[in-house]
Amino acid sequence: RLAMFTGIMNADRLGTDYEAGLLPFIQERFPDGHRLYQDNNPKHSSRYIEKFLAERGVNWWYTPPESPDLNPIELVWGSLKEYLRKHIKPRNLQDLKTGIERFWLTLTPEVCRKYISHLKKVIPKIVSLEGGPSGY
Repeated sequence: RLAMFTGIMNADRLGTDYEAGLLPFIQERFPDGHRLYQDNNPKHSSRYIEKFLAERGVNWWYTPPESPDLNPIELVWGSLKEYLRKHIKPRNLQDLKTGIERFWLTLTPEVCRKYISHLKKVIPKIVSLEGGPSGY
């Protein structure tokens, strides 16, 4: 499910949105287990959100800051931007919303597995570079 909002997002608002949308979604769709990937936006790793997720049993996978190579969600955002540029070319807010909704429908479990499997290529490269960026 895709949730869109207007205004400024902060940790409190994120917790409210998670309570209303993310938690019911996880319980309904993934009762046997899940992994939550987030980008490294500060509100996602705030003490408030870390505690919120832990208290509710959300399996949040921490990714190091400034390490987009190690965070599959960054691949999703890159694909979304490319999709919008190539296929939608939004001219107004409604076009943008429609484009995001259409892109979201392409995120099948198989596509998500591909993004996660990308780590099999990236991690050895980062190790060989002693922690440096992989270039992927």
